[in-house]
Amino acid sequence: MKILQTLQWIQFAGTEKVCVDLCNEMSKNHEVILLSNKDITQKLDKNVKFIEFNFDKNRFNPFFLYKTAELLKKIKPDIIHAHNTKVIEIMHYAQFFLDKKIPIIATKHDLSFKKKYKLADLSVAILENMLEILPKNSIVIENGMAYKKPSQLKKSGVFYIVSSGRLSPEKGHQDIIKALSKVNFDFLLEIYGWGEYENELKNLVNELNLNDKVKFCGFNDDIGSILASCDLQIIASHFEPFGLVTIDGIYYSSLVISTKTGIAGQIFPQKLIFDKENLTQKLNDIYKNYKEYQDEFAKVKLKKDNFSIEKMTQKYIKAYENLIEDCKK
Repeated sequence: MKILQTLQWIQFAGTEKVCVDLCNEMSKNHEVILLSNKDITQKLDKNVKFIEFNFDKNRFNPFFLYKTAELLKKIKPDIIHAHNTKVIEIMHYAQFFLDKKIPIIATKHDLSFKKKYKLADLSVAILENMLEILPKNSIVIENGMAYKKPSQLKKSGVFYIVSSGRLSPEKGHQDIIKALSKVNFDFLLEIYGWGEYENELKNLVNELNLNDKVKFCGFNDDIGSILASCDLQIIASHFEPFGLVTIDGIYYSSLVISTKTGIAGQIFPQKLIFDKENLTQKLNDIYKNYKEYQDEFAKVKLKKDNFSIEKMTQKYIKAYENLIEDCKK
């Protein structure tokens, strides 16, 4: 099968990671072409064919759509997979210049309501609760991840905590810092990620006199090894459409607690869920009864194969095949 993946590059976050992992896994058995920004090429396996494409251009410009159609004629894909709403529009309207329709499947990576998904032949929700904002024939395929064996593990002499994610208010790093300022045990918190909220977070750490206990570590491409080293991973997001960091934790961490959001809100037992008001109390209890919490999380880790890149890819390939057949009728 010749699969055309299409992605409007914004930054290397959840949507981009899912697209890259899909491309790399699918290219093992299929011909995969990716249209996107060249910044993504360093993440791609050599089997994935890359074509630089600017999705920021006017999607209603007839000349741009005609040139896009000419590119589609040259590629001749069996199916187009769109990962952003603007991409859906471009791939849909460009086909006005084609003699033969190419089926479009679109993945909804966030919870914002957009009518553009009606332009796709099939929409995919990454969680069950997204179906209510998508066309009625939509299906659910949960995100998966490509597992990499952890490299050398880090050592820490104190209770080692990790928070990973973009440095923005909605990720809740500030809630973790405030809660840890009141715990009754010694700890080291490392925060991994970049973002516009970094200075505010550093100022908060300074105000609370936690400079020797809280470290900002930037982006790390081997987050699996970091999580495999820590005693506790905290996910404090106020909102997550899915939360790939949760799947990272299920694969690598010995213990994860989370707010009730995204996939964690669906599969974590109540004991591993917190809100910012009770986080200090939760952390003190975890430190005191660590094995009890670890045993609870071990039950969650048994589900990890449900979120493998292999399983996600199998589901998408089946969806592609079914859609191609349906479009022939």
